[in-house]
Amino acid sequence: MTVLRVREVPTSGSHRAGAPAEGRRRSPEVADPDEAAETAALLVLRCLPGVGDRTTIRLVEEFGSARRALEAPTGAFAAWAGKDAARARNDPAVRDRARQAEKRARESGVGIVRFGGPAYPPALLQLHDPPPVIFLRGDASLLDPPAVAVVGSRKATVYGRRTAETIGGALARAGIPVVSGLALGIDAAAHRGALAAEGRVVGVLGAGVDVPHPPANSGLFRIVGRDHLLVSEFLPGERPYPHHFPRRNRILAALSSAVVVVEAARRSGALITVDHAMDLGRDVLAVPGRVDSRTSRGTNRLLQDGAQVVVDPLRIVELLSMVLGRSQERSTATVSVLPAPAGVGGEIWRALEGGGLRADALARELEMDAGRVLAALSRLEVEGWVEVGPGMTYFRRG
Repeated sequence: MTVLRVREVPTSGSHRAGAPAEGRRRSPEVADPDEAAETAALLVLRCLPGVGDRTTIRLVEEFGSARRALEAPTGAFAAWAGKDAARARNDPAVRDRARQAEKRARESGVGIVRFGGPAYPPALLQLHDPPPVIFLRGDASLLDPPAVAVVGSRKATVYGRRTAETIGGALARAGIPVVSGLALGIDAAAHRGALAAEGRVVGVLGAGVDVPHPPANSGLFRIVGRDHLLVSEFLPGERPYPHHFPRRNRILAALSSAVVVVEAARRSGALITVDHAMDLGRDVLAVPGRVDSRTSRGTNRLLQDGAQVVVDPLRIVELLSMVLGRSQERSTATVSVLPAPAGVGGEIWRALEGGGLRADALARELEMDAGRVLAALSRLEVEGWVEVGPGMTYFRRG
């Protein structure tokens, strides 16, 4: 069986001289038994200007704890974090931001898990830039492996969404949690498929765990946060800025035993998740798509590069069993890998790729008899390929 695994997790070396030389990063031993105080100090480090994840972890490792880092001499602290961060350590605005994040988490029932703490997920220690703090809303036991990430295009086709739903359901029936980003398109379809099969899901967010995003998925957000698990490295209340999502994807990959890509364009954010998965030695699978579809160019390229081809969910469960060295309950479901409509329906389907059109406009564009176009549209609507919007405008369904 061929899997896309071009780089392995290093077996030696680290991000700085003097750091542990194991292939997996170890949490530092935190001498201070006051867990709440250490978490509060780490949140202050997280809020300092110019201090990112790697610098925060370096400070904790260098000084032995976040509290000791905040109390270190200015020169020693500045040598690792810079002069601006050293001056900001006692800035009331920085301290207040950290306190407000902690208060908001507590009032929302959100758990805070810190680097170095006993509850920190071991899988995140494999990252070269593990998040110093993660916020959890829901059932934290869902962080225990194994889990499978299902990712793909936000602008998914009917084919992609149906496939993602079926894959999510198949994994759920095999007892495997489905991890995704709760975004529109493939992410939401995979989550819904798992929920419909009474499975477990983990949503990894690009905003605070108390910030529903996108608004169209607010209902799904509430269900996952109440009955399953939402995960974020961003402070409660933090908005979903564009640069958050590439960072989010490394956590999504780390928390998964394998990544399944269902529809992705050549520059899709899902391929960032694939890059992180390969860095971590995770298995990558891809669902083949139409060669003339933009949303399948990235996935088809992955298959060209050696990703395992997915033609039904059973292959996913089998592959995960092989990766983990144990058997999984087999699912009897099959993926709805549907071809595009044939004949006149196929021509109409391709004409609607750029957006909705009325029947008369379709007839003119395709140079066909209006009655013939209307008959084909009726069949496509019954079969679930198209839907009628305002003004009798026809759209690809969804």
